[in-house]
Amino acid sequence: MPKIYAIGDVHGCHAQLTTLLTALSIGPDDTLIFLGDVIDRGADSKGVLDTILHYQSLCQVVLIKGNHEEMMLGAVHEREYLKYWLKFGGIETLQSFDVSTDLQGLKQIPFEYFKLLKSAVDYYETAEFIFCHATPLPHLTMDKQSDEGLRWRFIPPDGQDAHCTGKTIICGHSTQKDGKIYHHNNLICIDTCEHGNHCLTAIEVTQRQVFQADATSCRSYFLTPMNTD
Repeated sequence: MPKIYAIGDVHGCHAQLTTLLTALSIGPDDTLIFLGDVIDRGADSKGVLDTILHYQSLCQVVLIKGNHEEMMLGAVHEREYLKYWLKFGGIETLQSFDVSTDLQGLKQIPFEYFKLLKSAVDYYETAEFIFCHATPLPHLTMDKQSDEGLRWRFIPPDGQDAHCTGKTIICGHSTQKDGKIYHHNNLICIDTCEHGNHCLTAIEVTQRQVFQADATSCRSYFLTPMNTD
């Protein structure tokens, strides 16, 4: 039976991604969903993008646009985007391409990488699940969400209400600094990488099997009510 895997914010951590994908053993009928923020902050954003391009020939790949992809694409044309992108991880991305850490260097990145980032979608929806980068507003269907709910909104400090569709939301963006998945009111947040200090997380959504990888090893367990907050 085909499987659907969602992968949390990679943030340029290519070694963790390689370990994770090896453990997943992706088949040609499987779907691999990257929840956004695959670039910036980590040491090898280019390697991450190369791996995503490679897996497009191996299985179904869905790339969701995160706020960091939005900033990188916007930085080509707008000075304000460039300023914030460089401040929040863009410098590391440019260094991974071995170009200068300025607008000139950004424009030297080969077109195939921009084509990949431009192909990213705002969200991906199935009969049971909604995959997105940030935390959507619970009272709005996905086609009514703004950029805030799609790419910028964090999980509220007092928790998140269940989504109006009744579907399970699987997202990233809100970094879980303890390395543990956030699971409450049908919201599952799997951003646990903390830019390489913890682990990179994936979840196979049908069986709710969780995979967490560092640069050299991967552990697996099943998400149960005992893991809820």
